[in-house]
Amino acid sequence: MDETFFDLNCPHKLALLADFHNSEPAPVLASLQKNKPELITVAGDFVFGDRPKDGMLKIEENRNAVELLRGCASIAPTFVSVGNHEYSLIDADLKVVRSTGVTFLDNQWTKFEDMVIGGLSSAFFTSYKTFRANRPGKELYPKPDKSVRSKSIPPDMAWLDEFEKQSGYKVLMCHHPEYFPRYLKQRKIDIILSGHCHGGQWRFYSPFHHEMRGVYAPGQGLFPALTSGVYENRLVVSRGLSNTTFIPRINNPTEVIYIRG
Repeated sequence: MDETFFDLNCPHKLALLADFHNSEPAPVLASLQKNKPELITVAGDFVFGDRPKDGMLKIEENRNAVELLRGCASIAPTFVSVGNHEYSLIDADLKVVRSTGVTFLDNQWTKFEDMVIGGLSSAFFTSYKTFRANRPGKELYPKPDKSVRSKSIPPDMAWLDEFEKQSGYKVLMCHHPEYFPRYLKQRKIDIILSGHCHGGQWRFYSPFHHEMRGVYAPGQGLFPALTSGVYENRLVVSRGLSNTTFIPRINNPTEVIYIRG
């Protein structure tokens, strides 16, 4: 696992975690304890998998994720936003998440000293929540239909208008980097923290771009543009903390990102 450092105009030392996917928390927590960030951001996909087995809460299948969040909260104030893998979490799951001591932000913002921190939820999470509320019956985790999974559904951005008006350095956790050119590029937000791409899975040097580039990313397809590092001095994309497929990561170590002023 890499420790990647970026010097941006951030008033506090910040750690970015993404795509943990219920993996092993010990290396991540050791890095955080060593580097002592002033705050920790978890930009989605801390859990892994689809709907849980019958009779279980989704969060019960993700005990490592709970351990990670609890460990993060013991190190520094920790803020968590929603990725696509969190789509099925119900109120009982989220009660456990909040019990770890983190601040959970579902299309919401909060203040931390001279910063304003927001969490833009994955559109999949938002659309599934509506789907479940409108579905008859008492099934906790109903199977989503194709319309819920549609990639054309935009995230809920109405709350961002008020977020932008706040005074202070604005940090937005947004799991999907592909949202940046579509919805966020023109917004007055100082820094946007993303993941989702797993670095493009395989990374190779591109003679056309004169840099390492990923091969594939969900939401961007083949040869994606936004997979790792800093773009336009304000979109930060993590390569993530796990591998969720049988396809190995090549030239693509996992990472914890640290952002300094």
